[in-house]
Amino acid sequence: MANILRKPPSSKAATGTSLRSRQWAAGNRNFVETVQLLNQIVDLEPREPRWREMRAQALVDGKNFTDALRDFDSALRLLPPDARVDRARLLSGRGLAFEGLAAWPEALKDYDEALALADAAGLLPDPYILNSRGNCHASLGEWQAARDNFLASAEGFQRASGFRYGRSTTPRLDGAVFAASNAALMLAQLGDEEAAMKEMETVARRAPGSVDMRVALAALYWRQGREAEAESMFEFACNSITAGCTKYTDPDWLYRIRRWPPVMCEYLQNFLRLRSSPAQGRRGAAP
Repeated sequence: MANILRKPPSSKAATGTSLRSRQWAAGNRNFVETVQLLNQIVDLEPREPRWREMRAQALVDGKNFTDALRDFDSALRLLPPDARVDRARLLSGRGLAFEGLAAWPEALKDYDEALALADAAGLLPDPYILNSRGNCHASLGEWQAARDNFLASAEGFQRASGFRYGRSTTPRLDGAVFAASNAALMLAQLGDEEAAMKEMETVARRAPGSVDMRVALAALYWRQGREAEAESMFEFACNSITAGCTKYTDPDWLYRIRRWPPVMCEYLQNFLRLRSSPAQGRRGAAP
């Protein structure tokens, strides 16, 4: 399966500074230095789309989404008409830039076109793009469409074979867990809390280090009056998992960055404020 969203551009080195650009592509996280380097390369080869794509990616990573859009647009104009896979990759990258600007319809349009181009080229859907498309649908309040994309993303990660680092399949499994978590959260937003809990419990068993699903389960357990279980689940997430749960106490981060749906944000706030929910009978009651 081709991973068109994350695949770095590869080509023969054309400039004396190309070694440093390859070092960036391998993981240099100094975005300012990277952009300055790529500015020089673009000046030397202004009609080479790969340099503009690399600079756009660095600009996205550095949260400079507006300038990234300009580079993605320029790179797309420079591509030959039959470069379907390259165009799909550029569109998926531009979609991320649109997401950074909260331009959800524009991002969704780019993801749709990227997936269509990949399909026309005989490639399976990229699970990263499916997950990103799910995020756009969720941001537009299209919860069922979001869930469908998250489920497809999780399935795509499960069947993928191109995410190994040596003997490790961690990126593939992490992607599957994250997409499945998103799908479960959408199910809660759609009103099927019992089924959502079952899916969350499945993810939590499969990924014991998932703070996300343990905090979500704490919120739903609390809503059902299962306070002891809720507090135990939350305590484990906060104190027994390295990542901890501090971010989940920030409502802005939870909604805007992690992108939990509104109903789950509300349930967690109810729990964090130790406030009874309508389904609760007495403190510590069993379901």
